[in-house]
Order: sequence, then structure tokens, then C-alpha cells
Amino acid sequence: MADLFFAGNRSWQLDKKDRLLMWILTLIYTIFTLVNLGTLRFPQTVWQARQGENALLDFGEEREISSVWINGNIDSGQLKLEGDDGELLLYDQTYGEMFSWRKKDLETRTRYLHLDVTGGTVSLNELAFFDKAGELIPISASDAAALTDEQDTVPSAPGYYNGMYFDEIYHARTAYEFLHTMSVYEWTHPPLGKAIISLGIILFGMTPFGWRVMPALFGAAMLPVMFILAKRLLWRRDMAFLSMALLSVDTMHFAQTRIATVDVFIVFFILLMFLFMTDYLRADNRDEPMKKTLVPLGLCGVSFGLGVASKWTGLYAGAGLAVIFFTHVIRRWASAKEPGERRIVVGRIGKTIVFCCVFFLAVPGLIYFGSYTPFYQYELSTGAYGSSLSFSDKLHILIVQQQSMFSYHSGLTATHLCQSTWYEWPFAARSVWFYFASEGDHISNISSFGNPAVWWISAIGAMCLLTEAVFGRIKKESSEIKTSFWIILAGIAANYLPWTLVPRCTFQYHYFPTLPFVILASVLLTEHLEKRGEVSSRVKWIWLSAAFVYFLLLLPACSGLPMPRIYAAFLEYVLPGGTLFHGAV
Repeated sequence: MADLFFAGNRSWQLDKKDRLLMWILTLIYTIFTLVNLGTLRFPQTVWQARQGENALLDFGEEREISSVWINGNIDSGQLKLEGDDGELLLYDQTYGEMFSWRKKDLETRTRYLHLDVTGGTVSLNELAFFDKAGELIPISASDAAALTDEQDTVPSAPGYYNGMYFDEIYHARTAYEFLHTMSVYEWTHPPLGKAIISLGIILFGMTPFGWRVMPALFGAAMLPVMFILAKRLLWRRDMAFLSMALLSVDTMHFAQTRIATVDVFIVFFILLMFLFMTDYLRADNRDEPMKKTLVPLGLCGVSFGLGVASKWTGLYAGAGLAVIFFTHVIRRWASAKEPGERRIVVGRIGKTIVFCCVFFLAVPGLIYFGSYTPFYQYELSTGAYGSSLSFSDKLHILIVQQQSMFSYHSGLTATHLCQSTWYEWPFAARSVWFYFASEGDHISNISSFGNPAVWWISAIGAMCLLTEAVFGRIKKESSEIKTSFWIILAGIAANYLPWTLVPRCTFQYHYFPTLPFVILASVLLTEHLEKRGEVSSRVKWIWLSAAFVYFLLLLPACSGLPMPRIYAAFLEYVLPGGTLFHGAV
């Protein structure tokens, strides 16, 4: 039945049925990924005080206090909370506790609490007080209203849903700093990804949903790009749908696109780069006017610039694009036999290379330069450069930032519980642990790891496809499919092989940009074997069904959904897969 539905349309172009399938799955996934993404109810007003300043908190009558929840903003300082009975809470505000609810014990019976800032500067979004029964106690602070004016935002329990977790304390925080012209904390990656995150904050406020919504939408947008790329490469609706669907049920794709970090953006732009380069190769033939070929090539260059401005690993993908482009150019030159024809081809190649110098060097350079605008604005606000910044001032700021980034990455010697090496990644051996909370016999967990039914099969399939090529069986395919094979191989090599040379601590999510190409390689092998009658056409649907079931089984481990501890033990020790909870269950 499925094969009958997907029959026809053996073309690299999309038809109405392609678009319908693509957008229905994208819509379903978008709705699914936005559910439980994060709360929209989060304190927005900020109380800030320096050493020596204080505030008086009034409960209206004497109350038994058991704990205080503190929601901090960006600052570093110390404060003291003291009740009428002399009981104290000393709190050291650090950057790791910002934009989240932190529970602190404070056993006191009092009507008033005296808050004194004893060191540095303290910035708080909200304070909430609870009795021994866990009930929220009404409170007011007439001289510091911002401390208690949003009690309706206090959640039933602190967690990922209502606060920052993992590297959000760097990237989402920096997005907030961009919007408020503050000193930038996270500078180890280029700024564009954080600037995109800030768009969600503009739309939905500094809330967990606000700082996560743009990564989630870019994660959803990967799916139609994957479908179109697969259709361009494989010429079959069913194989394009299979590629897109496998990516949609991958657990790393789900986890990495629901957290406010920059990895989602570089993967999205890499897919765009290879899509537009593929379109260029399809268009660049003798029968097409040159202007038509330059449009996808220019879009490829813009995507490259956006990728590098999000994360330096975009340069790896750029090297793959260069190999594809110059291989194509050499083949075009070699295919021209007659002197007159060769002159035309050489002239066309020369103009194309000049165009590439603009769109793969100058335009990306301008994008990269412009992405540092928040840094320029902050430096201007300090007055260190006077009342305005010249081009040379901006260039100096940019160069200093690049030197700092390079020094950081080249000199990084830190180790980590979740680190893994490049040869472990294809088989999802060791997850990256984002979040963990435990209450009674239930836990909540978010780990970034691969769906074994996607990763293991794709890795084996990619290796088998390479073996097929080594033994010459790919030569029997059409020229279009052979071209597709080399594009996919370039995508894998460019995004994966550089990591074999990196000596620093690395993580499984560094494999994320390679994953779509490994999926495409395995799907291409499936198409190759199916066409030759070596496997049944049902195999691909069995594969997708297994991947979907595995995704559902693993969903609590990558989404934060509460699960019984015994179920977590089943996932960790019984269900085949990598390390998910790192010994916590």
C-alpha cells in the first residue's frame, strides 16, 4: 500500500504530492516539538542592588518559613536574609544559577525578612517563600517591589521547563545580553546563533519558551530541507520521505533543537549549503543560461556565510563544497573537446570563479563582520572608543575576538564526564547529559544521544555503500545517482573527518552535522539494493517503523518527561543503546 502511494514522480523536482507530504510531516513535528518546550510564565522585572543596599520583606503577619526560591538575573554578589528570630540565609549569586528557580532552606518564624546585599551586585527576578506544607506564602516588598511582584510565575516545582539548563546559561544568557547592550559572556562561538535566539526573546520575553523557540523552529525547518535535498539526490518521493522521517524521529535531533544552543543553526545552514550546491550542479550544463546557474551558487555562498557566522565548524562544510565545486569545474573543462567549445567553457568557468570569490569570500566576510554588531554596540556604550566607532575600530574588535576564540579552542584541556571520541559517535555510545532531576521513584532527564535504529543502521549502511563504490558496483548507476553519491560522501567527509584530528575534549553532538548525510548514504544504499532486487521494497518501511518505535521508547530520556526510575533502568541497562544516565539510575 505504501509503495503504491509513493509510486511515480521519478524526478529531482517536487510535485504537489511531494509538497503535501513534506509540509504535513513538518507541521506535525513542529507542533510536537513545541509541546512542553518551556513556560511562558516567567518573571520579567529585575531588582538590582549593590553592596550596602537592603530591602524589607513583609508577610503581613508572623509566618513559619521553610524555604525560599530564588530566581536570579545576571550578576555576581552576596546577600543575607534574616528573620525576626535571627535565623539567616546567606546566598552567593553566581552566573550558573541565573534565569532559573533555586530552592534554599530557611527555617524561621517571622513577619519580616531583612535582605542585605553584603558583597558585589545582586540582580534578582523574583523571590518566593514556602511553608512546611509547601504552600506559597503571600509577601510584599514596598521598597523593592520587583522582588515579589510576579508571584503568579512561581511554578509548582523547579525544573527544565521553567529555567535554564546545560549550555543555555551561556548561549541564551548571551542572547539576553545582546538585547540589553551588556558585556558579552559567551564569545567562544561567533554571534549569529545567539542573535537568532534573541529573536524569540523579543517575541515571547525572557522566558524558557522565548529563548528556545527559535532553535525549535530551525529544527523543524531542517525537515523540509532534508526532504528537498533527498529528492534532488535520489529522485524518488519514497526515499525523500524516508530520509526526512528518519531525521524527524532521531532523538539527538529532538534534544539538540529544543535547547537554546547554537548547534541547531550550523546543521540547518550546512543542509542549505549542500542543497544549493546540488541545485547548481543540476543547473550548470550547456543548455542553461549562465545567470540561472549563479542563483543557487550565490544562495550556497550566503548559506555558507550564515553557517560560519553561527559556528566555525561551517568551515569544514565549506571545504566539502569547494571539493564538489572544483571537481565539477574540472569535469566540465575536460568534457569540452572542440577548441571553440573549450573557449566557451573556459570563459564560463572564469566568470563563475569570479562570482564565487564574491559570494564565498566577500559576502560571507560581510555577514561575519555584521554578526558582531552586538559586540560593537557594547564597546560603544562603554565610551572606550569615544562617541562613535570607525571601521578600523570595529575591525580591531573583530580581530581581538577571533584571537580569543582561537586561543580558547586550541588551548582547551578540560575533561568532561560526557566526553567521547569520534570513532564512538556513529554508534551513539555515550550521550551528553543535559539535565537530571529526581523526586521519589520518578526522574526527569534530558540527554542528547542518537536513536540506535537510525544511527546504527545508517552507519552500517554508509559503510556498505562505500564498499559498493570501492568494488565498482556504483558505476552501473545513472550519472545523476553517481553524482549524488559523491555529494553525500563529500558531506560525510567534510563534517566528520576533521574531528579525527581534534585533540581537545569532544562530544557526541559534534556528530550532529554529519548525521543527515549518513542517513542519506544509507537511504541511497537502500534505493540501490531495492532497484537491483536484492532487498524488498518493504525493508525501508520496516526500518522507519523500528526507528519510530525506538523514538517513542526513548522519548522520556531526551525530553524531560517524568518517568519511573525502573523504566529509566530499563532504558539504561536492557534496551540496546548507549549510556543515557551516566550511572544516576
